[in-house]
Amino acid sequence: MSGTEFFQTRMGARFYEGTMPKIAEQLERLNDNLEALIELLRNNHRLELSPAGADEIPTAADDRRD
Repeated sequence: MSGTEFFQTRMGARFYEGTMPKIAEQLERLNDNLEALIELLRNNHRLELSPAGADEIPTAADDRRD
């Protein structure tokens, strides 16, 4: 590989054109899943603290503040 940069090789091109976009997609998916999990945990915590208890199940809209 004398003088050839990684991105100029076939393996480098495959990495930047295929592997990196897949990594970015999976990171986005992971973040979405973590946000959903956090929302579920927050809602569950509110249920435990709520005087109404199991009678009321908060929705995602209840968690938003405008």
